[in-house]
Amino acid sequence: MLEYRFREKAVHGSSKFAFAVYHVDYERGHPQILPLHWHEEIEVIYIRRGSGIFTVSHAEYAVGAGDCVVVNSGELHSGSSHAPEGCSYSAIVFKLSSLSSLQPDRCQDYLNPLLTGAYLFPPLIPGHQAALRGLIEGLIEDDRVREPGFELLLKGQLLQFIARIYPHLIPRSRYDRELARKRQKWDNIIPVLGYMDARYKLAITLEELAGIASVSPSHFCRLFKELTGLRPLEYLNLLRVNSAAVLLQTGSCSVLDAALESGFQHLSYFSKQFRKHMQMTPSEYKSRYAGEQPL
Repeated sequence: MLEYRFREKAVHGSSKFAFAVYHVDYERGHPQILPLHWHEEIEVIYIRRGSGIFTVSHAEYAVGAGDCVVVNSGELHSGSSHAPEGCSYSAIVFKLSSLSSLQPDRCQDYLNPLLTGAYLFPPLIPGHQAALRGLIEGLIEDDRVREPGFELLLKGQLLQFIARIYPHLIPRSRYDRELARKRQKWDNIIPVLGYMDARYKLAITLEELAGIASVSPSHFCRLFKELTGLRPLEYLNLLRVNSAAVLLQTGSCSVLDAALESGFQHLSYFSKQFRKHMQMTPSEYKSRYAGEQPL
């Protein structure tokens, strides 16, 4: 069952062209490089620099430069990195249904098993698979240049990507069997994440969270760090910082109000945590991003 509280609310691309590329760069010292979330679109995460561990549907994949992680529709996913050089990646997000043909044809016969969920993309594309890697790099470059007709180039390359990866698609039944063995560790943590997401503005104790997970506080801390890459308090602060950032983007909220509204009790601690996660002070963030549409 999907946890709707983790559903991403961002709109990727537009209603006429549901495709977007995001470039993310993290230097050393920022272990959480992709917060836990899910969306209906397909996502291809291409590692440009460094290394990290990405979790997709509760299974972990260690990746380095040139590797790709593929996220199917509706899959919970997150990322962390403890690499000395940090991690940089580009995320290609697109709606699979936008590739469908208006008229039934042979190409649609290949897309239908993916659209219905009977077959799924493999979660990992190693960098040594040169043909797939080249198509992914081509998508990123064509989106960057955006010459006239670039939408045709992108759609064509997405279809080529599916054609190249088609022999590696995984039947749903086999995919579910393999995940079932890896999902057990998450069974106690998922309710805790939902609880934190719903109540991060309030005071929350470690004992309270461990009680929800039905384990001791010490075991809870080890398990939480293993699965999310962060200690419980670090994850809680990340939720609060993200909330404050959205408030600051409105332009009508002061730094103090954003801190208090997001669950921080002390302005100095808020500023320290905000700088840690956003690489700038709250005032700098407000000055740079106020007025932009929050995701």
